[in-house]
Amino acid sequence: MRKPFMVELTGTPEAGKTTSIECSCETLRSQGYQVSVSKESAESLPEDIPKGTPYANLWMHYRTQSSILKAQFSESDIVLIDRGLVDSNFYGKKFLWEGAYTEEEYKKFRTQFNEELMPNFLIALTVPPEVSIKRRGREGRLVNTEYVRKYNDEFLRYYDEIKIPKTIIDTAELTKEEMVSKILTVIRNNIP
Repeated sequence: MRKPFMVELTGTPEAGKTTSIECSCETLRSQGYQVSVSKESAESLPEDIPKGTPYANLWMHYRTQSSILKAQFSESDIVLIDRGLVDSNFYGKKFLWEGAYTEEEYKKFRTQFNEELMPNFLIALTVPPEVSIKRRGREGRLVNTEYVRKYNDEFLRYYDEIKIPKTIIDTAELTKEEMVSKILTVIRNNIP
């Protein structure tokens, strides 16, 4: 099986992940690459599974794994993943640090990982809380100053544990075009 180059984008809410993926996909296709996208699984979470819980994270994790597995059998050269397996593992760690998981529950969650499906490269996009809220248009249940501040702190703590090639891009002062250009440069510099 020919495995496509898989790039996961994760990071702060409203940092520009989905927008970057859409724009990068268009540019890469215009340059002759076969590109597929694994969409963020949170968008299709069933209503009866409570958001922000370990159960929701596990459901999204399985949904993401199936999407990535499907993409491996496609004719794609590049797969862009919107909040993939690195992201679901971060949330597992976050639940552990916040006391929603015990160490044993986190270890059990980690047994759900198929390491073959991990991306080749991770791009983490970040913005400070005030930028996240401004881009969202207002504070909400998840996108609020306290949540985004804590998310950023915990994500940076987790970032050091990630064992695959990775980079962080702060998108707060970037235009959409500058953000996409940086992402495309990272992809081009790392694709085999």
